[in-house]
Amino acid sequence: MTTDSPLTTSEVHDLLRRLFAAFTDPTTKPETFAELLTPDYVQRVDGKELDYAGFLTHSAALQASLASSRVTFEHIVTDGRAAATVHIAEAVKTNGDRIRLKVIAYYEFRDGRISLVDELTHLMDGADQDRDLGSRLQP
Repeated sequence: MTTDSPLTTSEVHDLLRRLFAAFTDPTTKPETFAELLTPDYVQRVDGKELDYAGFLTHSAALQASLASSRVTFEHIVTDGRAAATVHIAEAVKTNGDRIRLKVIAYYEFRDGRISLVDELTHLMDGADQDRDLGSRLQP
């Protein structure tokens, strides 16, 4: 039996900000994500599904191909057990090209961590080959 209580709005905002701070920091080590994501984490992006190990591969691929990135939240709504966001992801690739994506995402939480992300991305600026940025596994 689980005693998992809903997160407060402040805790949800903090968890999401910590996730994206770690995700956009090229020095983040894989073990950092264990504090933020459940071991059975699932990420669905534009019809592709990644498990926890796949997410770590995805994170490493982005670290290798991006010089910098940042995420700006436009909207966050939550009931403490789940949340939805609209956010803008901006990145500069190692070759200097810029990418800008609008992301609509749904999250589920368990034990103070993220257990599911289901998102759709829309490439606003950048090359067609960067449409897979949200699920890319190769640099």
